[in-house]
Amino acid sequence: MAFTNYDSKEINCKIVYFGPEGSGKTENLRAIYKQTSPDGSGGMLEFEDPSGPTKFFDFLPVSLGHYREFHIKLHLFTIPSNSLYESVRSVILKGVDGYVFVADARMECMSQNVTALEEAQRLLQAEGYQINELAAVIQYNKTDLSDLIPTDILRRDLNPGGLADQEAVATNLVGTLETLNALGQQVLKKIGAHLSS
Repeated sequence: MAFTNYDSKEINCKIVYFGPEGSGKTENLRAIYKQTSPDGSGGMLEFEDPSGPTKFFDFLPVSLGHYREFHIKLHLFTIPSNSLYESVRSVILKGVDGYVFVADARMECMSQNVTALEEAQRLLQAEGYQINELAAVIQYNKTDLSDLIPTDILRRDLNPGGLADQEAVATNLVGTLETLNALGQQVLKKIGAHLSS
């Protein structure tokens, strides 16, 4: 799915962040932005619904550096959790190369995590993706709070396939770059296989 521009020697990849409302999708992108653009250059875009607190989506471009002679860029998007924005979701999900599922690690949020993960899989399948072929990382966010679900239970219920996973505290910039790096390594492996074929 990655778009390769042979004239400019760029490969652009789209990464989407799924998760239940309030799990920390936007905070992940904000944390990545703070850590990769300390001088404020580049730009994170946050698109909000003017009629209320619901967000349409967020967008952040990130450079992965160079692979062979190509500059690799990741375009990070959050997916709106409100089903009213189904058409926005469909547009964002065109040309996806990988995804992060941000779970809220608090006990009270387990059912929302399961529902949101099922919805993410449904949306990807509806767009024609073979989910097991996409780069993916499961993130367990808010691990600094009390009443947490043990990580082995989160893995059992949200990651039975053994995908790469990461504990995080996005508001404290913990685990966010590690999540992105784990995904970036998978994307680079797929790009390498594509360029070699």
